[in-house]
Amino acid sequence: MLSKYVLLLILISTNVLADGLLRTADLKRYCDQDGINRQTIIYLDQSVIAKKDPNWYKDILNKTKFLPGERLQVVTINDGGSTVELVWDSCYPSYTSKKYAKLKSEDSVTSIFTGGVEDQLKSDSKVFETRLMQALAHPLAKSRHEQAPSYKDQFPIKKLVEAFYYDASRMGLKSGIPRVIVFSDMIEKSDLVAHDNFEPIENADQVAKRFPTFLNHSSFYIYGINYTNSETILNEKMEKFWRRYLLKSGAEIAHYGTQLVLPRENTLIAANSYKGKLTQSDGKNLATSLRVAYLPNGDLIHSWISIGDHYLVLQGNISCSGQNCELRAQIKESVFDGFKVNDVLTLDGTIKNLKGTIGARDDSVIDAEGKIYRFNVEYTQDSTLSM
Repeated sequence: MLSKYVLLLILISTNVLADGLLRTADLKRYCDQDGINRQTIIYLDQSVIAKKDPNWYKDILNKTKFLPGERLQVVTINDGGSTVELVWDSCYPSYTSKKYAKLKSEDSVTSIFTGGVEDQLKSDSKVFETRLMQALAHPLAKSRHEQAPSYKDQFPIKKLVEAFYYDASRMGLKSGIPRVIVFSDMIEKSDLVAHDNFEPIENADQVAKRFPTFLNHSSFYIYGINYTNSETILNEKMEKFWRRYLLKSGAEIAHYGTQLVLPRENTLIAANSYKGKLTQSDGKNLATSLRVAYLPNGDLIHSWISIGDHYLVLQGNISCSGQNCELRAQIKESVFDGFKVNDVLTLDGTIKNLKGTIGARDDSVIDAEGKIYRFNVEYTQDSTLSM
């Protein structure tokens, strides 16, 4: 028997197909609030979506929380994988405490009769929930599957690399740091990946050269792995491939698994971008950029350092007392031979100007000239979030 959610989605999907892009201009009033440094993009792989399976969308409905005014885009990856379709583009109907207080103070006597801020929020929240369901229903309209598909050897053609490559501009920073949720089995099958002769690291490097792109240091939360198959070795290779390819493209995989897992914290984050220089042992300078994004307790999240076209994910903490700040971080992920996982970044100064070193944690690690493998860096804050 179909669940009430499946029935609702099937009924909704017919209307979605007829209407095309959902019209949500009435929720745009919540967009572009100060201090909101995150956006969410949800990609739905139509090729693995089944009409009678409620599990994939329940994960999104039950686990995905939004910040006040956070921009949300829902995108269908069309069956076959190389093209996408924007289904919904809106903003979450809620205000920051500062914005809410301002609007409440402006509520007039007439709001008693016409409805004030609270009434508008309640009404718009219902609209948001309904339209999110409609957006999730969109892939169902053209789905070929009644039940979840199952494959052993004969996987269908799927070009996810091309889908992300040609849609990379969606992950711009104007609306904040991209949190990218992907529902897919992630089984790339194209001229880029041959399953019978698949070396994931080598393949990823080759694909990065053929489809070079930059994903603005997005964080990917991928679920649906093993959804269509039980091919353990192939899935393990695919994970290595995607982690390598996305990291080379300036994105990290924050989660990769069967179920959707998102960080518990759903709170405002501070985020700053910096440009600076790294001084080599020969005195020559290299251009470098830094993003410092952090939770209220100072823990880093969505934080990166780039040196040329090499991207390194950071973890650690930043703390400030008055004008004095210190950042203590280590490299979490890297495909750059110059700096490896667990190398450290130490910075001090003000939030606008930071100086310090990057390199080996241990003084015993030296370069060819016998010097400690550590280099001076300095950064100046950008006026906008540019990284």
